[in-house]
Amino acid sequence: MTNIARPNVSRSPYENGADWSRARGILARSFYKELMANGLGHRQIVEISNELLRLVSDDFSRGEKKW
Repeated sequence: MTNIARPNVSRSPYENGADWSRARGILARSFYKELMANGLGHRQIVEISNELLRLVSDDFSRGEKKW
């Protein structure tokens, strides 16, 4: 059996913690502004945030840990 070399593919374009920290802030602000611009209120944004966390938690419960 021949071993096939697999390319070294990064799981994230943000290998550097500082890059991810900056990108995370930009993404969060952009998402927040988009939700507000579409008429969602603070309570609805918190509810969406909770739903996102629930989805991630469900993935962990099923063993789909993608760190």
